[in-house]
Amino acid sequence: MLRSILKWLGIALAALLLIVLVGGGTYQWVATYHDLTRYPPPGKLIDVKGRIMHIHCQGSGTPTVVVEQGLTSLSLAWQEIHHRIAELTRVCSYDRAGMGYSEPIGHPTRAPEVAERLHLLLQGAGISDDLVMVGWSAGGVYIREFFRAYPDQVKAMVFVDSSHEQQGARLPELEQSGDSGFLRLARYLAPVGLLRISGFVRRQVDNVPVGDELREQLLALYHQSHAVGTLLNASIAFEQDTNSPNPPDSLGDLPLIVLSQGKPVELSDEVPPNFTLEDLLELREVWNQLQIELASLSSRGSRIVAAESGHSIHADQPDLLVDAVGGLVQMVRQKNSASDPLEQ
Repeated sequence: MLRSILKWLGIALAALLLIVLVGGGTYQWVATYHDLTRYPPPGKLIDVKGRIMHIHCQGSGTPTVVVEQGLTSLSLAWQEIHHRIAELTRVCSYDRAGMGYSEPIGHPTRAPEVAERLHLLLQGAGISDDLVMVGWSAGGVYIREFFRAYPDQVKAMVFVDSSHEQQGARLPELEQSGDSGFLRLARYLAPVGLLRISGFVRRQVDNVPVGDELREQLLALYHQSHAVGTLLNASIAFEQDTNSPNPPDSLGDLPLIVLSQGKPVELSDEVPPNFTLEDLLELREVWNQLQIELASLSSRGSRIVAAESGHSIHADQPDLLVDAVGGLVQMVRQKNSASDPLEQ
């Protein structure tokens, strides 16, 4: 009798699991289809090494400003900044593999691969003029790698509170929250709709400083089945990229502006509860030193401390960022004009 009960219990559990997998998978597929129908990609979809990548260019003129986002950020996140830069020149934002509207590739992408894919994407989009590159957070690592591999097209750079290739070993080790453990589980919950139902992604996106309509669009993209897996792979690769035994390569005399956070350090609701004020002050001290080193990579590098900003300078002091980009755009134009005999 007991054996029979266990047998039927096993059958019932298997049937329930099948219902969850099939029903949840169908729900996730339908919801994702509805999301992407409601929010289609605003830019072009271009094949890069057999995978579709998304690039969105606005405005006109040269040089072209190329924005490389932070580790978990999407091309849409700086929408208002892009509109303002587009009044000055052409500006292009894009989604790295597996992010936003770009297809996943299923493995961690180190900085050299990120740079190669961006290079091919720009070629596919017909962007061959001079570039002013802007890198926020992890994006700073990626644009430095792009310059190392493809220096001729890059004429200036802006680092926006950029990460540093040695920060993994040099920043103080602080205990992190338990979200990473949940994310490892979430990559399996997402394809069957359970992550969407949990509300976890919405709680994260609610903290992004954007308008309500854009927040819903970002939520739709982060709810895609592959999104969590992409973020985990990106984190693995980024940890390797920022634990280098060697300092960042020199940028020569490339025009460079480094924007660094400068908002006074204080405890707040946004700080994990296990962090002390002493932890944060030590973190800022080392971060400042890393920022100074980044500015020294070029003989024409300068550093501006954003006194009212945390890490998200584009949200806290957008004028500072737009002015920095605009100044470099004008510098490149003046240099090109002076070297063109037709303009003499």
